[in-house]
Amino acid sequence: MSGFRAQWRRGRERGYTLVELMMALALFAVAVVGIIAMQKITVVSNAHAKNIAMAQRIAQAWAGQLEMDGTAWQTAFGAGWLNFTNAWQRPAYISAREFGAAFDALGNPLSDANLSQARFCTHVRMAWLYPNTMGVGGNGMLRAEIRVFWLRDGGVPLDSTTTMCSATQTPVQATAIGLATERYRFVYQTVGIRQHSQI
Repeated sequence: MSGFRAQWRRGRERGYTLVELMMALALFAVAVVGIIAMQKITVVSNAHAKNIAMAQRIAQAWAGQLEMDGTAWQTAFGAGWLNFTNAWQRPAYISAREFGAAFDALGNPLSDANLSQARFCTHVRMAWLYPNTMGVGGNGMLRAEIRVFWLRDGGVPLDSTTTMCSATQTPVQATAIGLATERYRFVYQTVGIRQHSQI
């Protein structure tokens, strides 16, 4: 009996067998691969959420700019950016406001001279709800749709010869961008802009 105990003790003192070690390493490798995959998904999800939050902030800033233009709209239509037709258009940069269509990765407005740094771009489309020619002054109202877009990961602009937010974009190109959902991601916002009567 004592010989059996001595042999058992010697077996325990030798440590793990090669099979046990290989099984432990395999389990560890599976766990590490799972953690790395989860980290990758987390990083991509966080980047996407950041882009959506930034685009929403840019859309809200644009809504504020258009509402501000509405306060100057009394008799003459066309103050600031209030001069669009019923088509998606890239608004021009206004240097007096230091505000335009292009924004960098942190949401800062970019002038047309720095469009190569643009990460987000804005299009605006306006349509009459109540024309200001109805005979009653101060009752005009517009619906302004704001579209902020950015490239999907690995995406390239529709026109690879220009920047994503080119200053020479036409309404036809802006419409084509809105249909290119495989290349761009979008955030939309709508705001009503009311004409102010003269006091």
